[in-house]
Amino acid sequence: MTAGESAGAAQAASAHERLFDVASEEDLLYSLSADGRRKFMHPIVRHGRFWKIRRAIAYGLFPLFFALPLIPVGGHPAILFDLATRRFHVLGTTFHPTDNLLLAAFGFGVIVTAFFIGSTFGRMWCGYACPQTVYLEFLFRPIEAFLEGGPHKQRTLNAAPWDGRKIAIKLAKWSIWTAVAFVMASTFVAYFNGWAPLVRGVTTNPRAWGGALFTIALLTGAIVFDFGWFRDQMCTIACPYGRLQNVMCDQDTILVAYDERRGDPKVKVKDRVVGVLAGDCIDCRACVTSCPTGTDIRRGLQSECIGTAQCVDACDDVMLAHGKPIGLVGYTSAREQQGGFRRILRPRTFAYLGLVTVAWSTLAVLVFMRGSALVEIVRGGREPYRMLTTGDVANQQRVRITNQLDEAQRFTIELVSPKDASLVVSESPILVEPERLVTVNAVTTVPRGTFVDGQATARYLVRSDRGFSQEVQFLLVGPFGQAGARP
Repeated sequence: MTAGESAGAAQAASAHERLFDVASEEDLLYSLSADGRRKFMHPIVRHGRFWKIRRAIAYGLFPLFFALPLIPVGGHPAILFDLATRRFHVLGTTFHPTDNLLLAAFGFGVIVTAFFIGSTFGRMWCGYACPQTVYLEFLFRPIEAFLEGGPHKQRTLNAAPWDGRKIAIKLAKWSIWTAVAFVMASTFVAYFNGWAPLVRGVTTNPRAWGGALFTIALLTGAIVFDFGWFRDQMCTIACPYGRLQNVMCDQDTILVAYDERRGDPKVKVKDRVVGVLAGDCIDCRACVTSCPTGTDIRRGLQSECIGTAQCVDACDDVMLAHGKPIGLVGYTSAREQQGGFRRILRPRTFAYLGLVTVAWSTLAVLVFMRGSALVEIVRGGREPYRMLTTGDVANQQRVRITNQLDEAQRFTIELVSPKDASLVVSESPILVEPERLVTVNAVTTVPRGTFVDGQATARYLVRSDRGFSQEVQFLLVGPFGQAGARP
């Protein structure tokens, strides 16, 4: 080596060291190199027991996603979020904007369930059921592997110069991905329009469905970008769940971890010497090369770990091949790693289970006890009340009636109290078509002496020809005292 070459090598080594002066390898994201460039992951798939469980779940979720807006239940798709009419059809039940208690119960149920799953099972949601993981690992990556081969062949193809073969393979891959993404995007839009109206509208009058077509195109591009390029960075950079997990977990949360007491010191097979202490880990890095995010599970609990357990399957294969017991990498807890016993059932678990039970039971009871109609009386007009020449006080109101049946109903409204009051409704009986909302105007007139401190309570009885009957209260406002001063 010449002096110039030696100087150049020394300079390159010095530059490499300076890079790690800024960010050591341990402090970098696994998807980034020391100089900040992207490192693409090509995980080696290990067909172990946990991979088979994940595959079964994925193959169950795929048809479920595509079938829910297609299969009819109760005259509507199983799930349809009809934003135009502000009605949500879920498994034969129709929900309206006035179902505030149902929405609150559902939201509370989702929140406490997420905390229960996160605190008890850790990142299992990410590894087994999250759409990002499910579609990437069991749909988009298999398409890529079918066309390009395994991880080594993929790297070789990516590094090869562009020729006819490479262009054909890449074009086929991205074309199939785009077609799959288009079907996924169209299905997502069908959750809000329904498949039949969507297909009929797009084929007969595409201009009128420009918004739906634009949404499909936008989502198709986003899906291709995500699963074709962004991939693991969605989990390690964009998704906040991994950071939130640090708040929800405790010493007994189930996690994927490496057994340091058994595995260390790590010594490669070729470097092992009889009589020299060595752990079961042979530093083969099979756990790293099989991880979708490139995480080295031997470094401990990290936010980049999404709980796929592919490292568990990989390590088990290696242990079996070398005649050692499996479980060097496996499901455990921080307490168990420290020599204690894993506690699945603990006060925190019971508290979350109680909240989950209350939330979903409340939602079930509210759905079961839903009446055939919803009635709401709100204040109408520009003024709180009006003094009439007779000395009476008039309150303008709007009565909103939602028909929750699949057949029309005719409603009547009667004033129950105060006794000396009168009610005038702009329409009676009130015809409300199936699953429709109708608003009518009403005026309640009350003698001035009925008001106490400017307030009086009125009770109304709303009935329909389909057996619905409900009493509704409304707070009337009027003058204070004898002076009749407005509030």
